[in-house]
Amino acid sequence: METAQVKIEKARGPRRLAALQARFDALEVDARERLRKALGAGHQRLTELDEALAKVSREDWSMDGVRKRFDALRSRAEQIRANAMKRMTEMPGTAVSRLTNGTRVPVQNLAKELDRLAKLLEPRVEAGRAVEVPAAPEFKSARAPKQKVEA
Repeated sequence: METAQVKIEKARGPRRLAALQARFDALEVDARERLRKALGAGHQRLTELDEALAKVSREDWSMDGVRKRFDALRSRAEQIRANAMKRMTEMPGTAVSRLTNGTRVPVQNLAKELDRLAKLLEPRVEAGRAVEVPAAPEFKSARAPKQKVEA
């Protein structure tokens, strides 16, 4: 005698089995695709490595070939050194010229302002007599002066 629950589970069984089979098929397809990509990337890296090894094996690694490479590198280093020395000797002149060109206008403006202030502070002469320029006000601190404490 079957209960109602058993009858429902038997009816669901084939559908569940089909759903599980579909999920396994999807997982299998995804796994195959990932495996194909991983193998393709690995094959590509192996091909690049083979090309690099072929390039190195074509080069001359005899004593004469290595000596030629070192001579080429040495001459290149000497050229770079000469270029660097030339730039270093030119650098102080370039720095001074940039410094003078960059600061000339501010220095001129400062000189003009100092002349203007000097004229304000110098005693004025009006009709043959000197005019007193009021002294600059003294600024007093808002704080009380400190008192010495004797012990």
